[in-house]
Amino acid sequence: MAHAVEVERRGPPTADAALVVVALHGRNQSPGYMVENLVDPLAADYGRDDIGWLLPAAPGGTWYPNGFLSPLADNQPALDDALAALTGIEAEIAGRDPGSVVWCGFSQGACLVSEHLARRPRRWGGLLALTGGMIGPPGTELTVAGSFAGMPAYFGVGDSDDWVPVWRVEETAHAYRRADAVVELDVFAGRPHEISRTELARAARLLAGAA
Repeated sequence: MAHAVEVERRGPPTADAALVVVALHGRNQSPGYMVENLVDPLAADYGRDDIGWLLPAAPGGTWYPNGFLSPLADNQPALDDALAALTGIEAEIAGRDPGSVVWCGFSQGACLVSEHLARRPRRWGGLLALTGGMIGPPGTELTVAGSFAGMPAYFGVGDSDDWVPVWRVEETAHAYRRADAVVELDVFAGRPHEISRTELARAARLLAGAA
């Protein structure tokens, strides 16, 4: 696998799971953040113990060195390596119906997964982009290299987030809509840089639909 990363696994094996979720942590985090704030709450509050979770770990806790609104060259070669790692994860689960695979990320992980799916679109089970959008400097024309064919895509962001501006998440949502994703966008007033209870409920609903 090109540019393989360590992947933590939770729940049933991917071959046996009703649904597979690939969940990417944010900057200076680890898979443990996603376990504590997404995997465990979904199991406890919504009974989702049938999901095979794939939780990749960024080398050194960071997928790429600079902000996601920096010039693309400023984040290379780490950005290409991170995208290649996600392509490698795709290869691992290639035997599954893509409609039973959901991609998820928080913060930097949401940016990376939004960019990955835009470059390799298909009708996956869904996208959960929790405080993130596609990568590139202001003024970038965000494009999707094909169609999502009705894939559900959820975006959530705080209205005054220090790291992820609402306008880029809105631009990303528009790009996904143009590529035939069924998009839902929440902008939360005053929400800290975290995964909120409302976002957990939105995630549970999307996962129920995918399963």
